[in-house]
Amino acid sequence: MLRRGIRRALPARDRWHSLQEYALGEANQEQFRLLRARDSTVSTTIASSSAAPKSIDWASWEAKISNREVIQCLKDFHSQQSTLLDAVIAEDHLSAVKKQTQGWELFDASITSCEKSVEKSADILKNGARALWISFQNPPISLLSQSEWLDADQYWQAFVEKHHFYHNHLASAVEDPESKEYDQKQKSDLIKKWETFDGRGTTRQNNKLLYQRPSYEYYDVYRGPLVEHMIFYLTKTGGDARFFPQNLPVQWFAEIYDARFKIYNVLQRRKRQAHEATLAREMHHDFHPHDLDHDGEAHFGKLIARESAVTELTAARLMGNFVLFSDAYIPVQSGSAFYKAIQSDGGKGVFYSLGSDVHCLFYKPAGEALAMPDPSDCMKSLMTHATMTGVRFEAGYAAALEAFAEVLESRKEGLSGSWFTAPGESSREAFMRRLKKSDPAFGIYEAYAEEHKERWASAKALTMDEAMKEMPEIERKYQLEVSEYDSVMFGISEEFSGGSKLEHEKLSKLADVGELQVLLDSGAYVAVEGGSVVKDSAAVVKSAADFESQRDKAVDSIMSAKSAMDKKK
Repeated sequence: MLRRGIRRALPARDRWHSLQEYALGEANQEQFRLLRARDSTVSTTIASSSAAPKSIDWASWEAKISNREVIQCLKDFHSQQSTLLDAVIAEDHLSAVKKQTQGWELFDASITSCEKSVEKSADILKNGARALWISFQNPPISLLSQSEWLDADQYWQAFVEKHHFYHNHLASAVEDPESKEYDQKQKSDLIKKWETFDGRGTTRQNNKLLYQRPSYEYYDVYRGPLVEHMIFYLTKTGGDARFFPQNLPVQWFAEIYDARFKIYNVLQRRKRQAHEATLAREMHHDFHPHDLDHDGEAHFGKLIARESAVTELTAARLMGNFVLFSDAYIPVQSGSAFYKAIQSDGGKGVFYSLGSDVHCLFYKPAGEALAMPDPSDCMKSLMTHATMTGVRFEAGYAAALEAFAEVLESRKEGLSGSWFTAPGESSREAFMRRLKKSDPAFGIYEAYAEEHKERWASAKALTMDEAMKEMPEIERKYQLEVSEYDSVMFGISEEFSGGSKLEHEKLSKLADVGELQVLLDSGAYVAVEGGSVVKDSAAVVKSAADFESQRDKAVDSIMSAKSAMDKKK
């Protein structure tokens, strides 16, 4: 009976009937149908039999099996199991369970423990959901403040306090950052790097680790951070490199970090677009060399020299018509500028002329003096003007300009709202105060500042009719200056003259092999003249050749002119 009950508890034997769906074809399905019919016949015959099960005929098995020991073992095992099963069936299990009154405390304690475990699991789930939500709502890396998240996050605060190394390479499965072996490994790696990159051949370590060394030794080894920190310091304070601090404030390091990653966010996005579009094997960021480790110092040195040359040329262009330091007036050199100037106050102001040789008029609006514009506003105006004239800055360069303007504007916090001049100081005085006398161009700027002061002392006020009468000639000369400025930039400046000649030779070679027209048609090269796009390769080559031939003449005529400094000599 127990065996039958066990068989009933086990999976039903007729479940194999569901295998019929795997029988494919009419012949297989017919055979499976016949098999099920035979199984039904056997099951019916067994169920209809009411006779008691027959006992085992041991005498018959003893006659068939010659090994008496095997027969006796089977007989004893059968008798033992039958007796055991009959005893189990004969017992009253229900009453035995009811009589069991001890041990329920353990069951109740188990239930209580399970309930607490469920509550703990709910807390873990709640904290995990909260952590995921906080992680998802975190701002981008450029908006993070190190002091804020260190104060708020106890885990990372403890990590920073415990580990005096920053582990960007830590193999946590095999290394213990708190062990003596790991400290010894760090020291040996430091000594190896110091011997490799220091260049002095010293083996004695007066200080255990690099972070404990003076900052000038750190900057002597790592020139990149020195340039980065020095540029930030000079931009942030407007001070002198001779007063570069031993250690920058911690907040300044955070600002450097944020500015760097704002720029790299833009550069990495453009690199990814170009990489996915070209499927190139190697790709480097804009304004970066192909081999940063070996060519980085020379590349960025040339980049800084190029930017310095651009700044000098821009200042020279402004000095040509005494626009530099005339920040209290609106310079007017074109009809559109004239119209915008009089729109600032409805034409109630006064125009000034600094002489017939100055191709610019200056408009002073009525009322209060013009305020010093913010660097961010100047940068946005420059980018808007470039976009409206069909020229756009590269994305990485625009991001760098924006970061530079933000750092420059942050001076206002320590200068009572001013970022360039001290209270009661003119822009000319502020510029000359910051300019070092050891600067090679100090004499040029000093002579210009004196002449600028003299010119404004003898400036002539013009009526509205007189100003409108002079504007056509001033605009004509201004347009001539614009056309000749390229000749000056690519002819005088050493940073641009070499590149200009190489680019001209490259255009000539592309035109000779017939590839220039293909590049112009595809948009890889864009030529602009007079505000319109030029698609003819022959016209582009001819324009470049004309520029090369006229450039030297323009440079000679400009270099022969004498400045105020030359006249004093």
